[in-house]
Amino acid sequence: MRSTPRINPLAMIDDARNRGVLYELDTECITNAIQAYPHSYLKNHYLFLNIFPSTIIHEQFENFITDLLLKFPNMKEMVVFEINETHIEENIWGQFVFLKRLAFLKSLGFRIAFDDLSVNRASLKKMELLSPDFVKLDPAKSKDLSDSIDKQELILLFLEFTHEKMKLVLEGIETRADLLAAKKLGVPLLQGYYISKPQRL
Repeated sequence: MRSTPRINPLAMIDDARNRGVLYELDTECITNAIQAYPHSYLKNHYLFLNIFPSTIIHEQFENFITDLLLKFPNMKEMVVFEINETHIEENIWGQFVFLKRLAFLKSLGFRIAFDDLSVNRASLKKMELLSPDFVKLDPAKSKDLSDSIDKQELILLFLEFTHEKMKLVLEGIETRADLLAAKKLGVPLLQGYYISKPQRL
């Protein structure tokens, strides 16, 4: 959704939601991302794609995924659907159709990530119930991590709940001190401007 001239993606999402076309915007972004991704990368690198819970439960979603696999068969096993944590769609997470669709995605070889997960009991319950492949903590948890014992203890708590098949990703690493603190805690995957700014492949 990065464009020239720059349009705020959040404004586009809000506008699409208000117009009742968020599903169309979301699936178009997913298709474009897969199409633009250098497919030689899929042998060694995961492609993380943001997706809304409302898109996952949409009546056309299964057909959309089936069509995608026909067009791009080599993306199996290497695409990670990164589910957006948004308060507006919080109620969807507990719906049976949502759980069923996540099982559908996993059965086809896709992986699941929770994006911007808050640090609370509800998040731990989601992890236990839905067993994502990746859990991405909200970037606020890494800001000044090196100076915050409380944040370090929270991350250690989340690390206890993750394992070989469920990896913790700490977003928002913007300084060397926070990078070193995260590595010392044993966080397996890190993301942020200090490591790399968004850029075209």
